[in-house]
This record gives sequence, structure tokens and C-alpha cells, in this order.
Amino acid sequence: MSVADTYGSALAVPAYMKLTGPFIRSNIEQGIHTISIYEFDDDRADEAMAYLNARYARFDAIEGVTTSVEEWLGVGLALKLLDETQSVTDVLDLVNFRF
Repeated sequence: MSVADTYGSALAVPAYMKLTGPFIRSNIEQGIHTISIYEFDDDRADEAMAYLNARYARFDAIEGVTTSVEEWLGVGLALKLLDETQSVTDVLDLVNFRF
């Protein structure tokens, strides 16, 4: 199955999740890269991770295609935590990335 076919038949994004992208970047040396941003409430993190694993497992089956899921902290929350703690080190201690 091709990337286009897999993308076209990917699992629908759940209602509790907002998808921005995908965005595509390409160059001769590094190939094609895409990034998609999924937003969801923290209390749905386990459910969201199960969805993302299922969605992207199908892409991993395509030769030459790799996927990864990373958790990022929004700037609003980062600034709020920094304001509360007044310490970058303390903020890093508070943030516990699950994936």
C-alpha cells in the first residue's frame, strides 16, 4: 500500500481531538518529511495515544516510512508554569512527558 492510499484510508480523527496539518517538507538529501499536530485535553492522553499508535502503525508497515509521536508543551502553559515557579529547572521538573 502506498503512503497516499494509507493516508486516504487512515482512521478518522476523534471528535475530542483537533488536527492541524499535515505539513510537508522535502529536500534531496533528507527526503520527504511530514508533521501533523494533534491537540486534545490532558485527561484524554491515554485514549489519544492509543488512537495515534493505531493510526500510524499502518504507515510503519510501508517500506522506507518511519513515524514517531512526540509530546510538546504549548507556550501558554510553559509561560504559566514559568510565572508560577520563576525557575526553568522547576518547570522541567513539573512537566512529565508521557510519550
